[in-house]
Amino acid sequence: MKRAQNGFSFIEILLVVVILGILGAIAIPSMLGQKKSAELVGDAQQNAKSLQMMLETRKADTGLYGAAGSVTTWNPDGTVSGTNVAPLFAPKGSTKMTYTLTIGATGLTYDLQGRDNRTGKGNALIFQTDETGRQIYPTP
Repeated sequence: MKRAQNGFSFIEILLVVVILGILGAIAIPSMLGQKKSAELVGDAQQNAKSLQMMLETRKADTGLYGAAGSVTTWNPDGTVSGTNVAPLFAPKGSTKMTYTLTIGATGLTYDLQGRDNRTGKGNALIFQTDETGRQIYPTP
């Protein structure tokens, strides 16, 4: 007479553990990448809103966002290049990005971009907005 077999064999349990390990090895790095990406976009949005408020105050005072055609760049090391139209603006957050503000030809429009300049990222565009506050990139 054969006895009824109850439970799982060692091989079956080992196979399940290996499959779970492979799935974890694939999924965990992907989830960590999404978290970092969300952190970058969040910092860029926060800094963009801060700069937009400063620009709106400047426009209310002077009638223009800045000198027509001027470009200002805030670098991760804290330096500013170009015509600094918002001297009180200092990017905040744990992610270090380059922010570039380009004032339009009339001084009444602008384009603001946040770029991830970490090694290997190729200065990738993370966030872009304009004077209307409309988020251009990433597409909402």
